[in-house]
Amino acid sequence: MNSRRRTAAVALLLGLGAAGCSTSGGTAAPGPAPRPAPRPFQGVTYYPEPERAALHTAEEELVAACMKRRGFTYRPQPLATGNHLADVNPYGLLGVAQAVNDGYGITSTALSMRPPADVNAAEGTNERWKEALLGTPAHRVNLAMPMKRQFFYQADSCVSDAKSRLFGADYYKLYNSFQVLGDAVVEKVRADHRYLAAQDSWRACMKKAGADAKAFGDPQTAVDRQLRQAGQDPARLHAVAGVELKLSRADAGCQAETGLTAVVTAAQTDAEKTLGAGYADELAALRNMRRKALATASGDQGLTTASGG
Repeated sequence: MNSRRRTAAVALLLGLGAAGCSTSGGTAAPGPAPRPAPRPFQGVTYYPEPERAALHTAEEELVAACMKRRGFTYRPQPLATGNHLADVNPYGLLGVAQAVNDGYGITSTALSMRPPADVNAAEGTNERWKEALLGTPAHRVNLAMPMKRQFFYQADSCVSDAKSRLFGADYYKLYNSFQVLGDAVVEKVRADHRYLAAQDSWRACMKKAGADAKAFGDPQTAVDRQLRQAGQDPARLHAVAGVELKLSRADAGCQAETGLTAVVTAAQTDAEKTLGAGYADELAALRNMRRKALATASGDQGLTTASGG
């Protein structure tokens, strides 16, 4: 899609969002900021956008320094922008403000996300450069994860060197362990009888709202499918944006009506007691690594947040 058509489509999407605000009965009175939606282990593996950007910049600078020590040039790569799906809640929890302003973020991401140009493309054919950056199989480190999972990395890579310098030597093991445990928690919550009962109530609410949805996530699947079918036609993209906003508003309203956030919070607490048993020290260590890395990446300017402890 060329820039003019993309701009027009984005304008249409934003126009729909603005219209949605005006047709919902006016602007709500200001109130306390909503609490963050629950994430496994207090979101210890999740970094909001400002934190992701700061950490990415810090890591890229460390990679460049590592490559320089090895006699190579590496240009820090910019972080991709426009991804409105990076902050999607693992349970699909959706606030009304998000639903009104950007729906699920699906159409806006498709229209605005563009990977940055590869500033190191010229080095791509240099095998020694790539080995310095990414490491070699001879230095592969295999890590045993919870749930009998495995993770590996190349210990001689500048990528792993940068990660270790910023976070600490055990970051790979701890971060990926809690990624595995977090996924298991999400699966357990989704199978919880309280969650399934809330889904039944939500389904009935969605039906009243004129939205055909059997399970949480169905509306997003429907939007994804229509977006693929729309291709690059601005009129069809406009129609998909309208469908997304309509579904997301109904979804957020029905989630609030059924008390889904409270249900997820309770079920998650119970799941973590079982799946996180025996990992208290590791969780504390990962939180500490996270705090130190964010303080370093932000120049200790208070970028660290309550998420992740």
